[in-house]
Amino acid sequence: MTKPERRTVILDGAIDLLATRGMDGVTHRAVDAIAGLPQGSTTYYFPKKTALLVAAAAHLEALLGKDCDALQVEFAERAAAQGVAAAVDYVGHEVVAYADGARHLFLARIELTMASARQEALAGIGDRLTAAARRPIAFFLKLIADGKGDMPIETCAGLIDGITLMHVTGQGPKPTADQIKAVFSAVF
Repeated sequence: MTKPERRTVILDGAIDLLATRGMDGVTHRAVDAIAGLPQGSTTYYFPKKTALLVAAAAHLEALLGKDCDALQVEFAERAAAQGVAAAVDYVGHEVVAYADGARHLFLARIELTMASARQEALAGIGDRLTAAARRPIAFFLKLIADGKGDMPIETCAGLIDGITLMHVTGQGPKPTADQIKAVFSAVF
């Protein structure tokens, strides 16, 4: 395994631990174990837990961005081929599927966001992760708004994000595509 691959495995392990065990569950030894690496591997790359968490946040931000890019491409293709209504329908279904399929990313984001509110060394991480998670929603809403500057894009993005976060934390029902489409329709 190359050094970049090992680093990625470590960061994926840290994200998984954040999602399953929370901040307290992220230790160098636990990351080594979940990543299937020899003891000391995580410490070699990230001597301090704070450095590991900062790197895990950047990795999570990149993962969220990658997923967003793929969704935006498909949205644009559907809008061009079938119209905006079909593209909005697609996004509604994809957001719902993503809430279940990427639950661990949402939970890790929540853990890191809470930590960034409490620990000065992690300040700003929550803002970056929230922006990364809401970026595709804001993108779709801006397209749908068709240049209308008075549309409540940030409010609608927050509603969709909130509905999804409530579900992944077990505090609310699974969102439906119709709920997501209703929020988009407020701007449409």
